[in-house]
Amino acid sequence: MVFDEAMLTLAQTGKNTVTKVIAVLLLLAMAVQIIKPLGLPGLKRRADFWKIAVIAFAAWTIALVINETF
Repeated sequence: MVFDEAMLTLAQTGKNTVTKVIAVLLLLAMAVQIIKPLGLPGLKRRADFWKIAVIAFAAWTIALVINETF
């Protein structure tokens, strides 16, 4: 009984960790873009940091859907 509850807690923690890591990495990418543009296609200017936010939202949504599905 206790083992099942511990495994459930670990499984839930693993699912939340993925979305947190994605969020932190994309926030860091946005900060870097504002300080010094990355120079990737479509990310040449500092004002293009909003594109990273759109990518972040899409990645976060996909990760949440996958986590809830499995």
